[in-house]
Amino acid sequence: MVGAERLRALVIDDNAHARAICLMHLRKLGIGEAEEAATGAEAILRLMSAPFGLVILDWYMPDISGAGVMQVLRDRRFGPASATPVILMTAYPSVENCDRARELGVSAVLPKPFTSADLGVALGRVLAGGKRDELVLL
Repeated sequence: MVGAERLRALVIDDNAHARAICLMHLRKLGIGEAEEAATGAEAILRLMSAPFGLVILDWYMPDISGAGVMQVLRDRRFGPASATPVILMTAYPSVENCDRARELGVSAVLPKPFTSADLGVALGRVLAGGKRDELVLL
């Protein structure tokens, strides 16, 4: 497992306030580098251009949804990035959304709002190398 200070994370959410809060929590947890993307399309471009050790993704976005980003990211043609751990942050952790997230390869679901401690637990579980088909709902 990569140490937190060496981890490079990408936070994807169309809401600037939600991105800022997530980035604040990541800094508090000692994550070395965290970038942000305001749209699914921007996120896909960033993921294509540089490696990330973690993606934190919103489910509902207007251009390309979290499900759309996951479909692109998990496609083996996407290359090494297709194995990147993903935490889905959502205000709508319904059974249907969690089932769909599992099908698409999301590593954990983190309901909004969340605390630094909540995110820390999710990071610990996801970065410890849990099986992709065992979705963790925190």
